[in-house]
Amino acid sequence: MPTEETPPDRPAVRPPLRSVDLSVSIMLWLIQAVLALIAFLTAILTAFVTDPCGYQACGNPVWVEVAVGTAIVTAVILLVTSVTLVVRKVRRRTPAWPAALWCCAIQLIMIPVVLEIGRQAGTLG
Repeated sequence: MPTEETPPDRPAVRPPLRSVDLSVSIMLWLIQAVLALIAFLTAILTAFVTDPCGYQACGNPVWVEVAVGTAIVTAVILLVTSVTLVVRKVRRRTPAWPAALWCCAIQLIMIPVVLEIGRQAGTLG
């Protein structure tokens, strides 16, 4: 039973939602989307190395399909992961932009990876 000397129970104070954190996270999502598009276009452009063959059998275009599939799957997985992590961190009122930055950095690394997968078609011509 509370008395006059006992302070009333106060709810836990949560830090305010920082709009800068959310703005940076959204900007990183946009950058990540552009990087995903670049990775996809890089994979698509590796198909042009099979063009000089004409009617001759050369190279293996299956690697181009693998590169395109890898670019699409990783882009979707990274975007969904980034959005999920940022939303979770925003709800907990902790800095969310590092999660978006890490996913953006991984997407940047995927560009040369996808290019190397596409180059496995071989030097053609």
